[in-house]
Amino acid sequence: MRLVTALPLAIAACVAACSSPTVLEAPIPVRTRAPVNYEKAITNFFDLTIRGAQPNRILTFGKPEPGGCPVGGHASSELGWVVPVQYATRTGAPGQESGVAVKGREYYFWFRQETIYGVTPKMELCP
Repeated sequence: MRLVTALPLAIAACVAACSSPTVLEAPIPVRTRAPVNYEKAITNFFDLTIRGAQPNRILTFGKPEPGGCPVGGHASSELGWVVPVQYATRTGAPGQESGVAVKGREYYFWFRQETIYGVTPKMELCP
């Protein structure tokens, strides 16, 4: 085959291949494994961050839920898990005139495997 006839065929093949629409696939999000010892990690977090004894503390743990935020420092990082926790304290005693008062606050602990990656006051906020 001569160069004069081969060159137009090569150019036509290249134009046909390059002009076909390219379909960009959305990246598949990768999720870390769910935390197993999350109750111990969260209890240790409160023990280390709140001063003094906490004899009237009540911690209520939710189950780990798949979080929608990447945990790892980059937008392309793996998706983590979020654990809802209610931290409550009680004051007073049964039989007293004032009764027992319980005050609670919710926290959301973001996990990357067994590591706490962040704590937020609302589930919608990413750490």
